[in-house]
Amino acid sequence: MHFSSLSEADLQLSRNDIMRVMAPFVKRRIEGDDAEWDAIVRKRKKNILRRNFRRMTLGWLPRHQRRPASIIDEYTQVWRVGYGSYDPANPPARYRPWHWGEERLLANDFGAARFRQLVLVRLIERLQPRSVLEVGCGLGIHLILLACRFPQIAFTGVELTGEGHGAARKLQQLERLPEHLVAFAPEPLQDLTAFRRIDFRQGDATALTFPEASFDLVYTVLALEQMERVRERALAEVARVTHRHYFGIEPFRDVNDSGWERLYVLGRDYLRGRIADLPRHGLVPTLAFSDFPQERFLKACAVLTEKRSSEPGAFFCQDAGAEGSRASDGVNAGRSVRQST
Repeated sequence: MHFSSLSEADLQLSRNDIMRVMAPFVKRRIEGDDAEWDAIVRKRKKNILRRNFRRMTLGWLPRHQRRPASIIDEYTQVWRVGYGSYDPANPPARYRPWHWGEERLLANDFGAARFRQLVLVRLIERLQPRSVLEVGCGLGIHLILLACRFPQIAFTGVELTGEGHGAARKLQQLERLPEHLVAFAPEPLQDLTAFRRIDFRQGDATALTFPEASFDLVYTVLALEQMERVRERALAEVARVTHRHYFGIEPFRDVNDSGWERLYVLGRDYLRGRIADLPRHGLVPTLAFSDFPQERFLKACAVLTEKRSSEPGAFFCQDAGAEGSRASDGVNAGRSVRQST
């Protein structure tokens, strides 16, 4: 499969833009042989092998399966950390191995959240939706910053856990956005009170409580990752409630189909679906790219789709220097975001 390069994605994003916003959460760049990098990678590999052994021998037990109850338990703990970790001036001292092509980094996961926020900003600038839904919004950090950047748009978020939903609603009681979250935003914000108008709801991705075609844009960020056992139902609901587009930054199998990445996905019972599965739900890919920093053992790719008929169809994603081609169902899915609106 071919993917667009960052420049071909036509989102007005450069490598320098992404590295700039990630920089406060990068401990250091890795040059040549590095003992700290090697030690972290070795430890992660051992953990992956151990987890896969448990899955092979005990995977039939419910406690070793990624079901809604286990996801709620895990992320209830994750979201209790709150919003303090998003402070660029005081990032958590927990670093993982990341890479972007040949460049290696010891970086914090919150830096990745920051560059993904920038991707979302550029996408919304291009698509100009009037209504946006995030499914699996966690603490709501992306929605909170997007609402303050685009106060004219109606934003809604659905989160499975009471902890994440409760934290977002509690933040909305503040009169203005805290300064460290203003600093976390990769682009200047327009209205520091607009986050109070977000419609945060606790709910299940497989049973969204909205009428059909309620939103111009529905997106997920590492949320489908957790939904392998309910993936088809969740995607059906996403397709039902979007009027125009679905956008996902997710670890599709297309970029995790071999090696340690594949073992990691299997061990964690993460998303195993391919981008080519999306047209079954009437979500026809028009753009796919993975040209951004990647966690060493789990890659993600960004996929924009257009809602069309539910008939299956193939698609094409333009690679750097490659010529465009036509999808087998007659849909040219290699066009830019601008052309897809």
